[in-house]
Amino acid sequence: MKRHWIGIFVFLGLLGGSASRGQDLSIRTYVDRNVVGLNEQFTLSVELTGKGANSASDPEIPQIGQFASYLGSGNSQNIQFTNGKMSVTKVINCYFVASAVGKYKIPPVQVTYDGKTFSSASIDMEFQQSGSKPPAQQQPSAQQQAPAAQGTGPAEGDLFVRSHVDKRQVYQNEPVIVTYKIYTRVNVSNVGISKMPATAGFWAEEFEIPQKLQTASEVLDGKKYTVATVRKMALFPMSPGAKTIDPMVLDCEVTVRASRSRDPFGDFFDDSFFFGGRTVRKQVQSKPVTVEVLPFPEAGKPVTFAGNAGRFRISASVDKRSVKTNEAITFKIMIEGEGNIRQIQPPAIAFPTDFEVYPPKASETISRSGAGISGRKTFEYVLIPRVAGEETLKSVALGFFDPASKSYKSVRTESISLQVAQGTETYTTVAGSGLSKEEVRLIGQDIRFIKMASPPFRRMGSSRIPSIFFGAVLLLPLLALAGAFAYRKRLDRISGDVAYARGIRATSAVRKRLSAAKRLIGVETQKHFYAEAGKALQGYLGDKLNIAEAGMISEEVEKILRGKGAGGDAVREIFECLSACDMKRFSPETATVDEMKTFLQKVESAIMRLEKEI
Repeated sequence: MKRHWIGIFVFLGLLGGSASRGQDLSIRTYVDRNVVGLNEQFTLSVELTGKGANSASDPEIPQIGQFASYLGSGNSQNIQFTNGKMSVTKVINCYFVASAVGKYKIPPVQVTYDGKTFSSASIDMEFQQSGSKPPAQQQPSAQQQAPAAQGTGPAEGDLFVRSHVDKRQVYQNEPVIVTYKIYTRVNVSNVGISKMPATAGFWAEEFEIPQKLQTASEVLDGKKYTVATVRKMALFPMSPGAKTIDPMVLDCEVTVRASRSRDPFGDFFDDSFFFGGRTVRKQVQSKPVTVEVLPFPEAGKPVTFAGNAGRFRISASVDKRSVKTNEAITFKIMIEGEGNIRQIQPPAIAFPTDFEVYPPKASETISRSGAGISGRKTFEYVLIPRVAGEETLKSVALGFFDPASKSYKSVRTESISLQVAQGTETYTTVAGSGLSKEEVRLIGQDIRFIKMASPPFRRMGSSRIPSIFFGAVLLLPLLALAGAFAYRKRLDRISGDVAYARGIRATSAVRKRLSAAKRLIGVETQKHFYAEAGKALQGYLGDKLNIAEAGMISEEVEKILRGKGAGGDAVREIFECLSACDMKRFSPETATVDEMKTFLQKVESAIMRLEKEI
């Protein structure tokens, strides 16, 4: 059945996986829910991705009349250009109403492009008995295309966190890459980690996660989720046996609405549209994960093995090969590769007996990539030859266990030859003490003999420090201590009292936002101007009243403002400015530069008036 596809809706920041993938086109299907009540509506989405999305044949609507009736369809499209290349994503939404009870399977959907057939995966569905009435036989409005959140919070299965491990069985000191991801089908405005997973028995290396979470899309059991990685780390088990990775607990702020209007313009002019609905808090946690850690095998273990696992290379170098006696040489051992770089210890080295050797200085560089932990570690020795002649720094060996091949391996450096000439300064010991002349001379300077007789005493000068100045000097430390105590108390209050901290920064933050809005005054940038001004007002109210910006409700904000002593005129001016910002952003009318300047002055005046009253 061919339909005239209508509507364009842009999906930003979502990366799709596919059930079957080609070079120029991929197709996948998903539903808004897998369990549906009798006479209830559900949506089947067909997503085409690639440059062939618009050129492919129209997908055939699945024939599922034995358990659901077809209502209608609509589509959305997203076209992006990246580095001169076009990327197209086309989504066809098919609406059905359940007409039978039982478990069924939605068959794969197929499209044809460039002589090839692309097919999606099938989807398991379950239809249960329900007392609801069948909906009207018409295509859903734009507000009904996404499932409405319940007033009490997200439904079961719409928000959860999972811990993914790359392997469940490892050897000692072999990394386990653990990735914690949050899956959501609701609007999450804020995510915070309330409990970090304990890593007892592991050496942990953290991967950097962007402060702004990067989202992608993923289909699980036929449902499409927005997914973001909240934490990623490499865990190196330090001993064999079963190891448990504890759960991670997240606190989420979810924006929900109590109801959705069928009027396409009803939500737009409602205050809940501007303030994003009501915010509820939801806590989710991952499940614990058990990893089996195998001990290192005894067979074939080299003498130089010190517990390192991975793949490594070793090299040695000196800063000069020709030196004189008593001159320092820098000898470097560099170990690089993949594994627990931080835990690598200096290898055993047999230095020449005629060399004075100082303890090594260690430095390391760690690289955290998607594949694991790699880098290099350098041990820098200072050597001082004491006898002239030809000397050799012997080869240095490093043994390690390679988990990929499940075998021990050994690498070693090349030996280094040194030419040591006689220096002008000789290293001569004195009286068999093992000390050089210079060292004996320094020791002689350090020795001070005890004087047995009392030294003569004499009266000091009669000059006296004025008493006022002396008192001020005594009071200065007390004043500094009191100031430091007051400052520390203020910092403690800021760090411990979120409402106080947000209230302090509210005025400075709104000034910066309004300054940014002022730079956007112009006919071509008017929508950006009103958007920035609206963000400034919402941010000011959120900071001043200690509420989430995304969860503001006009009645709640007005009630809090009046409770803090704000008058009716001041509250009305703030809401008039907020409404004007939202109306101007979506209105086709063009505002003049003078109108924008006047509006900005009105916003500043409303904020100043409210600042004086609360």
